[in-house]
Amino acid sequence: MALLSLCLEQGYDVVAAHVNYRLRETADRDEQIVTGFCREKGIRVYTDYPIQKEKGNFQNWAREVRYDFYQKIYEKEGCRALLLGHQKDDNVENYLMALERHSRSWYYGIRRESFHHGMKIIRPLLKVRKRQTREYCLANGIPFGDDETNFTDRYSRNRVRHQLVETADDEQIEQWCRQISEFNAKQQGIIDYIESTYHKEPVSLEKYAKEDAGTRHLILRHLLSRYLADSPSEDFIRETDRALISAGRNIHIRLSERYVLYLDYGEFYVCDMKETYQYWLQKGQHLKTPYFEIAEEGELIERIGVNEDEWPLLIRPAEDSDSILLRYGTKKLSRFFIDRKIPHGRRRLWPVVLNCRGEVIFVPAIGCERNHFCSTDYVYMLK
Repeated sequence: MALLSLCLEQGYDVVAAHVNYRLRETADRDEQIVTGFCREKGIRVYTDYPIQKEKGNFQNWAREVRYDFYQKIYEKEGCRALLLGHQKDDNVENYLMALERHSRSWYYGIRRESFHHGMKIIRPLLKVRKRQTREYCLANGIPFGDDETNFTDRYSRNRVRHQLVETADDEQIEQWCRQISEFNAKQQGIIDYIESTYHKEPVSLEKYAKEDAGTRHLILRHLLSRYLADSPSEDFIRETDRALISAGRNIHIRLSERYVLYLDYGEFYVCDMKETYQYWLQKGQHLKTPYFEIAEEGELIERIGVNEDEWPLLIRPAEDSDSILLRYGTKKLSRFFIDRKIPHGRRRLWPVVLNCRGEVIFVPAIGCERNHFCSTDYVYMLK
């Protein structure tokens, strides 16, 4: 609420996003505080009520659906940044919790700027203590609510907060902040090496395996930070590294509801399981997409013969049940992917062309369905 009010003071054009999991008795009260303030100030506000349908790690699920919700609003409103209200106490808490777990991180604390789900994230309050945000709200009549679950020591973060951070004076907080800065400065050399050497996916398992264990853990953190809002636990990093090093075959490791880490044919990478596409192609139309291009010219194997009664064409990612009839018989796409050793990440987004009757008539690198070599109309799909 302090962040929202400060944005208005500074003249920013903002929209608000509120997630109500309805797990606390005061959850609806918090929603009413947000929506009432936004209504009074003329701010567009979006509210989400997600329900966890399967048992599992609630915190990971809640974080994922929250960022999915933010992303939808971000894209709908054409936002330039997602602003989050983390402040200095949160930064120190993250650092102290990492020390307590003896975890080796490639960055301690919370970054002021980062990227997640394709959004630029900014945390403008990282130099402000939590009590200062409370004092600001009280002084300026800004409504707010307290989450009563923060008052117990049920969670390790609460214990660190109550026993260390909240009892510390500003000098101790600043000392911890200096320790964070000094550690991150020392890490920069390793980070520079990792970013220059492992900046692209997929990553060669052979090359990765030659690094020492500590560096491998940092490489994984660097890779996963592109996809996960919060840094994974040291145990998860250690187990993931062990699985990659000892793997005698292709494996996959679920990172969240959205992302999966794949090891395919000696290389590993992260795949966005929610990424998909669907294009309808009209006669005479040309398309250029991140996945393929429809052009007037190309190689013979890229040519699609289309009969007059088959328009429009549907272009979508390959599905497990897809097959195509060739001159020598029917070819299942799943068999083609295995024969060509095509990684799972590329398989998921491999384009398939269907006519208006839902029949597969073309697959890149395989070619045309056998009855589509001769036609009055031709287009070319470049992959």
